[in-house]
Amino acid sequence: KLPNEVSGILQLLVLSKCHAFLPNFWSQVLTLSWDSYTHQYMTEQAVLNVTMETLSMLPGQHHSDIHDQAGLGRGFWRSVREVVHSNAAMDFLSSTRSDPVYHFDSERVEGAMEMLQEFWAQTVLLAKAKEYQGARHNLGQLFHSLQDFYSHSNWVEMGQRSIYLHLLNPKEPAILQNQQQSVKDTPTCSECHGLTCKDNLLKLSTGHPLLTTGYFSSFPAKPAGKCSHGGLLDSSRHREAQGGINKDSTSPFFSPHHYLHVEAAHLATMATLALCVCRLFSVKQPPALVFVMDTTGSMFEEISAARLRAYSIIQARNSDSTNSQPGTFILVPFHDPTVGPVYETEDPEQFLYHLQELTALGGGDEPEMCLTAIQLALMHSPPLSEIFVFTDASPKDAHLYDAVKALSLEKQSKVTFLLTEDLSRADRRIRRQVLSPDRFSLYTALSAASGGLTVFTSNTDIHKVSAIVQDSIAARKVTLLHAESDSSSSHSFRVDSNMKAVTVHVTGTLSHLTLHSPTGNGNTNVTRMCKTHTPSMARIENVSKPTVHLSGRSQVLPGPPDPLAELEQLQGLHRVILRPPIESGQWIISAKARGPVTFNILGECTEDEHHVCI
Repeated sequence: KLPNEVSGILQLLVLSKCHAFLPNFWSQVLTLSWDSYTHQYMTEQAVLNVTMETLSMLPGQHHSDIHDQAGLGRGFWRSVREVVHSNAAMDFLSSTRSDPVYHFDSERVEGAMEMLQEFWAQTVLLAKAKEYQGARHNLGQLFHSLQDFYSHSNWVEMGQRSIYLHLLNPKEPAILQNQQQSVKDTPTCSECHGLTCKDNLLKLSTGHPLLTTGYFSSFPAKPAGKCSHGGLLDSSRHREAQGGINKDSTSPFFSPHHYLHVEAAHLATMATLALCVCRLFSVKQPPALVFVMDTTGSMFEEISAARLRAYSIIQARNSDSTNSQPGTFILVPFHDPTVGPVYETEDPEQFLYHLQELTALGGGDEPEMCLTAIQLALMHSPPLSEIFVFTDASPKDAHLYDAVKALSLEKQSKVTFLLTEDLSRADRRIRRQVLSPDRFSLYTALSAASGGLTVFTSNTDIHKVSAIVQDSIAARKVTLLHAESDSSSSHSFRVDSNMKAVTVHVTGTLSHLTLHSPTGNGNTNVTRMCKTHTPSMARIENVSKPTVHLSGRSQVLPGPPDPLAELEQLQGLHRVILRPPIESGQWIISAKARGPVTFNILGECTEDEHHVCI
C-alpha cells in the first residue's frame, strides 16, 4: 500500500496526466524529486547558453559582457517564458497530452519525427515573416517533443552519448535503419516487477539494440512483449512486459530508469541548445518604433514633431555602444479613405526618408480611418511594442474597436494617443457637423486597456509632449507604475537601487502634484514644487516643512538647494524627471485634478551584470 503522502501526490499528477520530463518546478515539488531536470529548466538553460555564446561573438562586445544576463532585457525573459509555457502546455492540453506522436510514445518514432520537422518548418516560416510570437509558441512545442525523445526512448540505454541529428534532418544517418523495419513485431522488453528496472531492454538476435519507445496508458493498446513508459501514472505497466523505461525524473515511483535521468536530461538539453535562435528571443533588441500618422492638412506640426523625435531616438541609439542592432521601425500613414501603405524597415535612414516624404494635405470631414491604421500597425509590429498615434480626428471606423483592442492585448502592445484638437485655430479642419464632446472616448478606452496614455495637447506643445515616445522605448525601460483614477488620487511605486533614471508621466487637468521621496531631507517625507526661471519647467524640492503645493503656472516658490526632481508642465502632460542620485525605496505621488488622471512611471536600468531591475 502506498503511503498517504505519495497517494496525494499521485492524485494531483493524474489530473494533469503528466508523462514526460517534469514540466516545471511545481512538478518537482509534487513528485518529491528535487534534483530532477524539468522541461522548464532545460529550455531556459539552453536558450540562455546559446544566447550568451552568440552575443560574445558579436563585434563590439566586451569580455565582461559575455556573462551579463541582466543586459538581455525584460523582452528576452518574457520571450523565454512564452517558449517555456508552450513547452509545458503539451502535457496539459487535451489535444496534445494523450497523443503519443507529441511525446515519442508507443513506438511512434517515425510519426514523431515528421511532426518535429513540421514544427521546425513552421517555426522558420514564422520567423522569416517576423511573426516571432508564433515562432516561439511552435518552438516550445518542438522543444517538448524533442526533449521527450531522450527520456522516452532507449537512446541512452543504447550507449549513445550524442544527440540524434536524424530526428530533425533526414539527411543525417539513421540508427540501424534496415533493422528498424522489424520493430512492429519484435519484443522489446522483458519482465520487471520492481520500481527500478535494469537490463529489461531486449536486443535483436544479431546482438544489436533496437531503437524503441515505451507505451503509455491504454491508447494505443500495448502489444505483448513491448516496453511500457512505466511509473505509477502508467496503467500499461501491468501488461506484459511489466515495468517501464522512462527517465523523466529521479524518482523510482515515476521513472523505472530513474538512474539514467541525468544522462537523458543532458542530451535533451544539448538537442535544445542546437535549435535555439537568438532573434526569436528579442535578445538586446531595441523596442520597435511604431508611428501611426494622420496625414490630413491640419497635421503639419504633428508630422514635423514625429520627424524630429524619430531623428533624436535614432541618434541616441547610434551613440549607445550597448545597442548592436538598430531595431524595427514601422510607419502607418492614414487619411480618409486611404490607409497605408505600411512602411516597415530595420534601416533607420529609410524610416526617416518615409517620414520626410509624408505631406499634410486634404481633409475636410472630421472622422478618419484611425483604427484601421492602428490595426495594421499591430499586425506588423512585434509583440510588446509601443505604438504612438498622432491625430486630431475621431475614428470613422469605430466598428473595429473590439478587434483592435483584442489584438493589442494578444500582442501585449501599448497604444498611446497624442491628440492635438484645437478648435480655436482658423486653419483646422472644416467641420460639416457639430462634433460630439466624447468623440475621442474610444481612444481613451483603447489606451487604458492596453496600458498606454491619451494626451490631449496643442500644436504648440506637441514636440515637447512627444518626448514620451523617447521615454517609453528606452532599451532597458521598466514600468514602475501604471494607474488610472477618475479624480484626485495617490499612488506608491518602488525604485530599485539599479535604476539610473526615472521619468513620471501624468495626464489630466491638474491643480496640485506632490512627490514624496522614501526618506525626505531630514526626518520628514514631504516635498514641494517650485518654479524655475525656465517658463515651462518646475522643480520639486525635498524640504523638512509642511507640504507646499504648486498651483498654476505663474506661482514662484523659493526653495532650498538639491532639487529632488524637475517638472515640465505642458498642455495635457506633466513630465517629471527624478534627479540623480535617485533614492531607492518606496515613493509616493499624489495629484489633485479635475477629471480623470493617468500615471505612468518608467525606470531605466543600468548595465550592471549583477542586478536585474524589478
